[in-house]
Amino acid sequence: MRKIITSLFLSGLVLSVAPITAASAKQIPPKTYSTCSALRKDYPNGVAMNWFSRGATKAAIKTEVYNINYEKLDKKITGLMCVPKTK
Repeated sequence: MRKIITSLFLSGLVLSVAPITAASAKQIPPKTYSTCSALRKDYPNGVAMNWFSRGATKAAIKTEVYNINYEKLDKKITGLMCVPKTK
């Protein structure tokens, strides 16, 4: 009985400390892009602001990247940036 209680306590302790160490990791700020060709090197299908603006495209949903770059790369402010044209 004592072994069970000790193992449950230790596993609870480990699980409660794990999110604290993950949250303390440094956040890397999103990258800024000057052209659509530069953005497509990292995101070949373009970037969408959210699921609604993504629609049927295969654009990556990256809100932070969109918010930093939309003024230069989303001229019509549709919520999509640098999505390749379909034929």
